[in-house]
Amino acid sequence: MHYRITNLAFPNAIVIPMSREMTITQWHVPIDDVSCYWYALFTSFGAAVDRDTMRKQRMEKHRLPDYRPDAGRANHWGFDPAEQAAKTYTGMGMDINIHDQWAVESPGPIVDRSREHLGTSDAGIIKYRKLLRAGIKAVRGGRDAPFRFAADTAAVLDGPIAIDAIGPASEQPDVWLQGDRERRQRCAWTRDAG
Repeated sequence: MHYRITNLAFPNAIVIPMSREMTITQWHVPIDDVSCYWYALFTSFGAAVDRDTMRKQRMEKHRLPDYRPDAGRANHWGFDPAEQAAKTYTGMGMDINIHDQWAVESPGPIVDRSREHLGTSDAGIIKYRKLLRAGIKAVRGGRDAPFRFAADTAAVLDGPIAIDAIGPASEQPDVWLQGDRERRQRCAWTRDAG
């Protein structure tokens, strides 16, 4: 069985496995009611992250000085109907970042959620929205935000875990937890920290 563990660092960051050895943390920070900054932090449990290569790859589809993507609403995220008919499902190339960008941006800056029809596969979205509303209510009421750790607890956290793992269905959590332990034991920067 394939286990893909992705975590939400509440309220606005997600930690995603890119491979068994590398994760990306995407941190979305609101700057006004309709836009946000998007920070990407790469963590490697294997070879060092090649910053120059990663920066070059990102700059192939973005422009400076504002770091705006070349694909967007103005050019339909690069949609090509011929490509969609013959090559890809989306017709927007092979870069999943553009697909994600389209999914986030295409509904518009403020979506009318009253017309939304969530299904069983949207269980994570439903749960997140309930947590977010409860968190807003808690903070407005003078209480701590959900999932807030005391400083001593935060200082010893090893997560959140984000990993791809393969193993028998009978060992559900053990297989991915063991995979995380093994990569941390092999990793120089985690050994040096502990």
